[in-house]
Amino acid sequence: MPRNQFRIIVGSYEHNILCLSLDLTLSTPVFTPIFHFQAHSLSVKCLDVSKRYLVSGSNDEHIRIYDLQKRKELGTLLAHQGSITNLKFSKTKHGSTEGEGSNNKWLLSASEDHKIIIWRVKDWENFGTLKGHIARINDIDIHPSNRVAISVSDDHSIRLWNLMTVKKAAVLKLRKYSQNGQFVRWLGKDGEFFAVALLNKILIYRTSTAKVHCEIDIEKKTIMHMEIAYLKEKLSNDDNQTKEEDEQEYICVGISDGNILFYPTKALLKEEPNVQEPEFSLLGHTNRVKDFKFYQNEFGTYLVSIGSDGKVVVWDMKDRNQIAVYDCGERLNCLSLVDETVEKYDTMKKRSLESADLGEQSEVESDTEELKKVMFGKKNNKKSKKAKKNQNKKKVDVQLE
Repeated sequence: MPRNQFRIIVGSYEHNILCLSLDLTLSTPVFTPIFHFQAHSLSVKCLDVSKRYLVSGSNDEHIRIYDLQKRKELGTLLAHQGSITNLKFSKTKHGSTEGEGSNNKWLLSASEDHKIIIWRVKDWENFGTLKGHIARINDIDIHPSNRVAISVSDDHSIRLWNLMTVKKAAVLKLRKYSQNGQFVRWLGKDGEFFAVALLNKILIYRTSTAKVHCEIDIEKKTIMHMEIAYLKEKLSNDDNQTKEEDEQEYICVGISDGNILFYPTKALLKEEPNVQEPEFSLLGHTNRVKDFKFYQNEFGTYLVSIGSDGKVVVWDMKDRNQIAVYDCGERLNCLSLVDETVEKYDTMKKRSLESADLGEQSEVESDTEELKKVMFGKKNNKKSKKAKKNQNKKKVDVQLE
C-alpha cells in the first residue's frame, strides 16, 4: 500500500534548518523530525530543492549545498558579497511528464550585492553573472522554457534576462508606482503573463507588450509572499449528477494578518480583465505568513504554510481544510517541500560502467573512497615495479662479481 508521505524543510532566524517527514496515510497525521542542525552563522533566508539537492542561502553571504540522498553537506558557494535573498532551480514546465524539478540544470542565486549568479548544477561552476540592478534584488523567477529569467529589485525596476546569452533582455521601470517589486512569478503554462507584487498591490503584465494588463489592490495589508498554484476545481454537469475536475490557475498571496488569499487568473487574463475579490482565503497563522508552497501527489494537492508564530500548517486543498499543525518553536523564514522517496535507495540513479560518462561527473558526485583505492592502487603498483627493478639490478650485480 503506497503511503501518503512527504517532507517539509524549513529555515529559521535562529540559523537552523529543520526537516520533518509528514505521514498523512492514517486518520491522524504524524510528524517525524529527520534532521535539525545549525546551517549558517546568521539567519537562513531562502531554500530550494531539486531532485536530491537542497540549497540554502543566508545573511552570512554563503550558499550551502546538501545531498538529501546521502544526508550530508557537499560544499559552499562563495561568490556573493551580500545577503542571499533568493535561490531558484530551473524547473520542468507544469504538466510535463518528466516530473517536477527534473530539469535541474541551473541554479540562480540573487543577493543584496545587486547581482544574480547562474550556477551549473553538474559541477557547481559559476556559469555567469547577471549585472544591471543597482540595489538589493528581492526576488527572481525562471520562465517555463528555462531560457528567460525575471527579477525585481529595490532600484524600482523589473528586469528580464536571457539565460542563453547571460545578458539582459529588457528593463521595465515602475514609474507610476511609489513601491518597489517584492515578488515576481510567471503566469500561464507558457509564461504569457507575469505578476509583480508590490507592498500592497499586484501588477499583472502581458509579456509580449511589457505593459500592465491589470492591477489587484490588497488595500492596507502588506504582501508577505506570493506563489502561483494549479488547483482542481469541481464542476457539475447539466444533470447535477456526475462531477468533473478542471485545473485552474490561482495567484496566491500570503499577507501580514495570517491569511492566504486566492485569486483565479481566468478572469484576470482576459482581454478585458475582471478584477474581483479573492475567491477564497485560508487563515492559519496569528501573524505574518512568511512562506508557503504546494505539494501534489497521487492522493491530492496540499498547501504548507509557515509564519512568524513558528507554526507549520498543512491544508488539504480538495476540501480546503486544515489537517495538520506543527510548532517548531523557532521564528521560521523559508520553506521547501520534497518527496519522501528522496532518500530511498530505489530512487538513486544507477550508472553502469559502459553508460557512465566520466566527463559529466562532478566533483561532489565522485566517490572519494573509490578515488582513494585508485590512487593508492597506482602508488602501490609503482612501488612494486621499482622493487622489481631493484631486485633485477641486484641479481645482475651478483652475476658480475
